[in-house]
Amino acid sequence: MELSYRTKDVQISDYFRVLFRRRVVVLLTFLAVFLSVLIHTFLMTPIFEAFATVQVKEEQTQTMLLGELGRFGRANTVKAEMEIIKSRTIAEAVVRELHLDLLVVDQSRGLQVDLKNVNLPLDQRGRTFDVEFLNEQGRFEVSYKGDKLGEGSLEAGCHEKELHFDVEVAGDPPQAGDGFKFVQRPFAAVVRMVQNSLDVVEVGDRTNIIKISYRSQYRDMARDIVNKSVEVYQQKDIEYKSSEAGNTVGFIESQIEAISRNLGDFEQSLQEYKKDQGIIELSAEAGTLIDAIADFEVQRSQLEIERYRYAAMLQSIKKYGVETASLPSLSSAQDTVLTGLGQILAELKSKKSSLLIELKPEHPQVKAVTQEIQAIGSQIAAILAQTTKTLDSRLTKLGQVIDKYNQKISVLPATERKLAELKRSTEVTSQIYTFLLEKQQEARIAQASEISNIRVIDLAVTPSTQIKPNIRLNLLLGIVAGLLLAIGVAFFLEFIDDSLKSIEEVERFVRRPVYGIIPRIPDYRKDEEGGRTVASALVTHYSPKSPISEAFRTLRTNIHFADPDQKLHTLLITSAGPSEGKSTIVSNLALTFANTGRKTLLIDCDLRKPNMQNIFEIERDPGLTTALLGEKPWQEVVVKTKVDNLFIMPSGPIPPNPTELLGSQQMKDVIALLRSEFDLILFDSPPVIAVTDAAILSSVVDATFIVVELGRSRGTAVNRAIGLLEKVKANLLGVVTNNIFAGYRYDYGYYSYYYYYADGGQKKKRRRRTRYGY
Repeated sequence: MELSYRTKDVQISDYFRVLFRRRVVVLLTFLAVFLSVLIHTFLMTPIFEAFATVQVKEEQTQTMLLGELGRFGRANTVKAEMEIIKSRTIAEAVVRELHLDLLVVDQSRGLQVDLKNVNLPLDQRGRTFDVEFLNEQGRFEVSYKGDKLGEGSLEAGCHEKELHFDVEVAGDPPQAGDGFKFVQRPFAAVVRMVQNSLDVVEVGDRTNIIKISYRSQYRDMARDIVNKSVEVYQQKDIEYKSSEAGNTVGFIESQIEAISRNLGDFEQSLQEYKKDQGIIELSAEAGTLIDAIADFEVQRSQLEIERYRYAAMLQSIKKYGVETASLPSLSSAQDTVLTGLGQILAELKSKKSSLLIELKPEHPQVKAVTQEIQAIGSQIAAILAQTTKTLDSRLTKLGQVIDKYNQKISVLPATERKLAELKRSTEVTSQIYTFLLEKQQEARIAQASEISNIRVIDLAVTPSTQIKPNIRLNLLLGIVAGLLLAIGVAFFLEFIDDSLKSIEEVERFVRRPVYGIIPRIPDYRKDEEGGRTVASALVTHYSPKSPISEAFRTLRTNIHFADPDQKLHTLLITSAGPSEGKSTIVSNLALTFANTGRKTLLIDCDLRKPNMQNIFEIERDPGLTTALLGEKPWQEVVVKTKVDNLFIMPSGPIPPNPTELLGSQQMKDVIALLRSEFDLILFDSPPVIAVTDAAILSSVVDATFIVVELGRSRGTAVNRAIGLLEKVKANLLGVVTNNIFAGYRYDYGYYSYYYYYADGGQKKKRRRRTRYGY
C-alpha cells in the first residue's frame, strides 16, 4: 500500500513553518477576533453590582408546651430564608416603595423633582407622558403625544377621575417651561425583573450568612434595591413573628377570661358554704385527695391544650392542603420526626418556588416536586393523627385516675364531701388560672421583645467600579481566543490545502529528483549600478552574489551533470499550472549559463501569454511566430541582450493557432538551425495541463524540467502533468522547486555567512541589513 505524500515525521519546526506560511491568515484572524472583543467590550453598557450580607440566626426552640401554639409554618433553614428574600411579596414591596415602575427621562437641566405617586390605567402603562410646568408656583400639565390629559400642582397633584389618571409630583419649585417625561411600566413586569436580577446565595458552607446582590447599569438603583430588599425582609420577619405572638396572647386571654369567672364563682360558693356550715378546714385525708385531684386536673388541662394544637394542625392540612396550611412549628425537641419532615417540607417548597420562577405548574419537574410535597404532607398528617390519638388515650387514662379520686371523695360525709368538691374546684381553677397568667406574661413579653432573627452584617454601598465588562479579562480572553482561533484556522487551512509545501513532499509524492531549490525572490529591489527600482526576476544579473543567484548556479551545475553520456543542447522549462515561476526560473537559468561563456538562446514559446519582453524589457514583435510564418529569418528576430552570450527570441505576435505552429515542421526546422548556432537553447512554454503546447515541445527537445512552486503547486496536478509528458515520451529529467522561504531548513544562511565573512567586514555588516544579501 502506497503511503500519502503527507506522511512524515512531524517536527516542532514544521508547526512553526505552517504558522509562518499562514502568517497573513493568522494575523488577520487574530486582529479580527481581538478587535471584535475590544469593540464589543467598549460598546457594552457598564454593569454595576451592589451587595449586602446578612446573618440568619438560629431561633431558640421553645420547650414550653403552650409556646408552641404561636409558631406558625417556619422551617428555620437558610434555603427557606433565601427563597423568602427572592419571593414575589418582597419584590412587590421593593418596587412599590422605590417606585421602580416609574422611569423619568428627558428631565430639564436643574430641575429637582420626583414622582411620588402615579396610578395609570393598565392600557396606558408603557406609554411616555410629558409633564410641563406652567409657572413657578408648581402648576403643571400632563399630556400624551400633544394631547392634554389634565392639570395639577405640586401640592395637590393631578387627579382625573374620568380617565382614572393620578400623578403626584414632589420637589423644589421649578421654572416655567421646565418639564420631564415619564413612563410607568407594567408593575408585574418590573417585579419579575427584580426577582430575576436579585441574586441570593449563601456565603460558604453552613455559615448562615447570605449575600444579597443586584446588578444594574445604574449604581444608585442597584444599591437601593439591595438595601430596600434587606429592610423589607426584616420588616416582614418582625411582622410575622409579632402576629404569631399576638395570636398566642389572644388565645391565652380568652382562656383566662372564662377561667377567671369560674374561679370567682367557686371561691364565693366555697366561702358561703363554710359560713353556712361553720366548717373551716377539711380533714387531712380529704385535703390530700383534693391536692392530688388538683394536680391531675392541671395535667389534663395541659394535655388538652397540646391536643388542641395537634388537632388544629391536622384540621388545617385537611382543609387547606399541606402547601398552604398554617402549621405550628415542627422544630420541637419532643417531635423529632416532625422536625425532620418539616425541614424536608420547607426545602421542597423552596425548590418548587424556584422552579415556578421559570417553569409552569404543568411542567414535569414541578409536578414531581408537588408529588413529593404531597407525600411528605401525608406523612405529617398521619403523625399528627397518631399523636392526637395518643393524647386522647392519655386524657382518657388521666380521666379514669381522676374518677377514682372522685369516688374516694364520694364516700366522705355529705357535709365534708360538698366542701371537698367546692375546694377542689377552687384549687384546680386557681392553679390553671395561675398557669395561664404566667403564660400570658410570657407571651406579652415575647410580643413586646420580638425582634428579627436577621442580623445585617453589611449594607450595600454605591459600587465604584463596574463588574461588566471586565476590560482586562475580556482583552486577555480576546488575545487568547484570537491566538487559538488564528492557529486553528491556520492548521485547518493547512489540512485542507493539498499543495506541496516542502522538498520532502515533492520527493515523496512526485517521485522525481529535485535538481534545483530556488528561494523566494522578493518582488522588487534596488539596482546596484543605477539605484533604480527594477523587477526582481533577473536576480542573477542584479545580485550575482546573493544566495538566490547561488541557487541558480547550483541548478546549472546539476543540469550540466544530469546526463554525462550526451551533451544537452535544448531544454524545456514548464510547469503543471500557471503562475508557478517558470518564466523567472528559465530567465535566470539562461543568464547563469551565459555567464559560463556558453552561447545561450532563450525562446519564449508561450504564444498565449508571453512574458519575456516584460522581464528583459524588449519588444515582443518580431519574434518566434514571425520566423515560423516565414515573414523574417530567425536571425532578424533574435535579440542580443546586455549580458554576454545571452540572446532572446521573443514570442512575436500572438497567433490564433499556437498549438499548430509549435507542432509544425517549420518549428522543427527552426530548432535544427538554431542548434548549429547556439551552445544551449532554453524554451519557456505554457503550463502542461492548461494546453498541449508544452507536451508538443517536450517531444522535440533534449530534456524537460517541471517547475514546482511550494505552497501553490498541487501534488495531483504535478503528477498529472508528468503523466501527460510521459505519454509523448518526453525526457523528463526532474523537478525544480520554487518559493523556498528563508526559514526553511534548506535555506542559504550558511552560504551567506561564508561568502560575506570571506569578503570582508563591510559585506558582512551589509548581510545583517538584508535577508538575502542584496
